[in-house]
Amino acid sequence: MNTTFTALSQLDSTGLDRLTALHITVMHTLLSDLGGAVVRKYYQVAQKDPAVLGLCSVLDNGQIEGWVMGSPAPAALTARLRQPLPWFAGQMMLLALRRPGVMLELLRSFVSASDANLLSPGQIELTYIGVAPGAQRRGLGKALLTTFSETAFQSGFSSIALSVETDNPTAVNLYSHQGYKIIQTFHEGRFERHRMVLQHGSDKP
Repeated sequence: MNTTFTALSQLDSTGLDRLTALHITVMHTLLSDLGGAVVRKYYQVAQKDPAVLGLCSVLDNGQIEGWVMGSPAPAALTARLRQPLPWFAGQMMLLALRRPGVMLELLRSFVSASDANLLSPGQIELTYIGVAPGAQRRGLGKALLTTFSETAFQSGFSSIALSVETDNPTAVNLYSHQGYKIIQTFHEGRFERHRMVLQHGSDKP
């Protein structure tokens, strides 16, 4: 079955549903813990932001095998999740009732936010990259990362930054093989993370 790279902005409602489900399946992050409604809203917000670079690997039948996304202002993107405020407040109330531990972790993440995540001028952050379990070990992650990097540099960005958990050696190796360098290791909430950066024009190892 053929697959094509489709811009995140071009996904229809069904595509958003599929991307939301894939994100929750493969991304064991705080955003996933907040629930499907919040994850879907995140990608809806990202679709409307012209500065966001997002690509999805889509099969002929519409299934999404993988995706990559980045933003030059990820904090502002996340902040727009809180609009409209009544909707967001309702989601947080449900979270507090159903999963109080996740609510506590969310509050802890705000308190322990690290300056390591701040972006330099001309820099874009790679926020998410993931591949469906059935499509792994076929080079799709590398293809998505390469395409994202090329698109970012063609769009005028001088470097790409990302944060990755230190206990995820598969991801760290993928980024390292693409030329990303660890510039800092830091703690944020319960996580220990590497901050990695790829400069435009950097040679791969």
